[in-house]
Amino acid sequence: MKKIAKIFGLYYKLVYLCNRFINQEVIFAKKTFKSLVKMEDKKLNNQESLELITMMINKTKRQLHVGEGNLLLWWGYTSAIVGVLVGVSLLLTGGNPICNWLWFLIWIVGGIGMLLIVRKDKSRIEKEPSTYVDRLTGNLWGTIGWLFALGTLMSIGFQFFGKDTWVIMLVFAFLFCGFGTCIQGFILKEKSMVWGGSFSLVAGVFVLCCVISGVELSVQWVIPLFVMSFVATMIIPGHVLNAKAKKQCSAI
Repeated sequence: MKKIAKIFGLYYKLVYLCNRFINQEVIFAKKTFKSLVKMEDKKLNNQESLELITMMINKTKRQLHVGEGNLLLWWGYTSAIVGVLVGVSLLLTGGNPICNWLWFLIWIVGGIGMLLIVRKDKSRIEKEPSTYVDRLTGNLWGTIGWLFALGTLMSIGFQFFGKDTWVIMLVFAFLFCGFGTCIQGFILKEKSMVWGGSFSLVAGVFVLCCVISGVELSVQWVIPLFVMSFVATMIIPGHVLNAKAKKQCSAI
């Protein structure tokens, strides 16, 4: 029961941090809008105010769509391929636990690829002003990343004392990635992200129930569920965002 309490404690802490950050950024956006009006030194009529708000919304959408799909695709394909690699290795070795160390390839390959993508896109990012939505999504995934890192370090620590807690990381993968994708989908109003994230959340709750009730997490169904989760959560939305970005940029 203590493990369950810790899992839900981290989950609700993440929800609290996201809500708090959203409130702070909304206040920041209102102040910025008021400052823009003062800088113009004139009173905007209803039509001008509507045009300014529409322009800011469209600008935010363009910034979020351009390059956003590439990161989702990289992490999604990396996680899915490593998941298949782990599953095949476990089946071929008769369930040798050493094969589970292959999961660290997600951190290594995913991290290196992310740095390369960000570096390649650095010039464009520096030219375009950062919006509150940019900072919101950045902090959202940054928080999730730190939670994953903390969970990994804690699992390694327990491993030294002969306690296997790595199953918690599997639950985290479903819940945290699904939660982050859902929130970002609501922000971008992107249905593919909302539905994909929801699928991962449901899968995570199902796996958690299996852990609590003592149901065996067989490789035959856990790995396919893991792969399908990342296909729905990151790969499909990544392709959708890239397609929309391409269409949007060609229309500009």
